[in-house]
Amino acid sequence: MPQKIILQKKEIGLFNNNIYSSYSGFHPLAVNIGEAAIKGILLELSCTPKPGLVDRLNNGANLDMNFTTFILSSSAISYGMYQCAQLGIDFSGKADALLPEFRRIGLDMERKMFKATGGINTQKGLIFLEGLVCVSAGSLIRKEQKLTPENICQRIKEITRGIVDRELKTFLNHLTYRNRKLTTGERLFLKYGITGVRGEVEEGLPTVRESGLPALQTALKQGLSLNDALVQALISIIAVLEDTNVIARSSPEILSRIVHPMANKAVQLGGMSTTAGRKKIIAIDRYFIRNNINPGGSADLLAVTATLYYLSLLSS
Repeated sequence: MPQKIILQKKEIGLFNNNIYSSYSGFHPLAVNIGEAAIKGILLELSCTPKPGLVDRLNNGANLDMNFTTFILSSSAISYGMYQCAQLGIDFSGKADALLPEFRRIGLDMERKMFKATGGINTQKGLIFLEGLVCVSAGSLIRKEQKLTPENICQRIKEITRGIVDRELKTFLNHLTYRNRKLTTGERLFLKYGITGVRGEVEEGLPTVRESGLPALQTALKQGLSLNDALVQALISIIAVLEDTNVIARSSPEILSRIVHPMANKAVQLGGMSTTAGRKKIIAIDRYFIRNNINPGGSADLLAVTATLYYLSLLSS
C-alpha cells in the first residue's frame, strides 16, 4: 500500500501561479513516479532494433534527429515529470479540472525540449502522455489507491473526459481555427476523422492496456531480456495502433495495408523470441527507413507501457 499522505502546507508547499517552477521539495512518492516516467522514456529510446525509429543502431526514418538529440530532449523534460506527479498529489479539485493545470507544466516542458534540441520536435506527444501518467499516478497517491495500470488508466480517462469533443469536434467546427496553423493531430482529424492521442487517452490508453503491456509482461515471463521484451511490446503496438505519425508521412492505406500486416507477421513469427521473428523485425526496420515510415506514436506508447510496468511494481 502507498504510504499515507499527510497533506500539510509545510509538506506539499504552495506554488506561485500553480506552475511549480521553483519548488524542489517533492513528496517521496512523487519522486518515485517521476523516476518511473524517466525510466520509461529512456528505455524506449535505447531499446533496439526499433523499426523506423531512432535507436542505438541508426536514426530510423529521420534526418533531423538522432540518439544524442533524444538524450538532450529527455534530460530537459525530466524535471517536469516530478512536477506533474506532485501536481497530482496536491490537487484536490475535480478530475477534469486537472487538465488545464497539467498543461501549464507541459508547455514549460515543451519550451525546454525545443531549447535543448534547437527547435526539433522530439517528444511533444510523449510529454503529453507521460505527463498525464504522472499526474494520474500522483492523484491516486492522494486518494491512497494502488498504482496499478488499471487504476492509472481509469484516472486518465477521468482527467481527459470530453477532450475529443472540446479540442477536435467542437473547436475545429468553429471558423476561428482558420486563423492559426493547425497541429498535425487537428489536420488529420479534419481530413480523416482520426482522434489520435486525444482519443487514446480519453479511452484510457487501450492500446497500452490490451497490446503493449501484455506483450511486455509475457516476454519478460518467457525470459527475454528487457531490451528484447520492449521491442516485442513495440511490435505489438505497431501492429494495431492508428499511428498518426505514419499517416502524416504517408496515408491511412499505407498504415492498414503495409505497416499493420508487416508488424503482425513479425508477431506471428514469434518476434524477438525467435530467429525468424528477429530477422523480420530487422527487415521491417530497413523497409521503414527506405520508405520514410516512422511509427512515432507507437514509440510514445511503448514509453508509457514501460512506465506503467514500473509504476505497478511500486504497489506490489
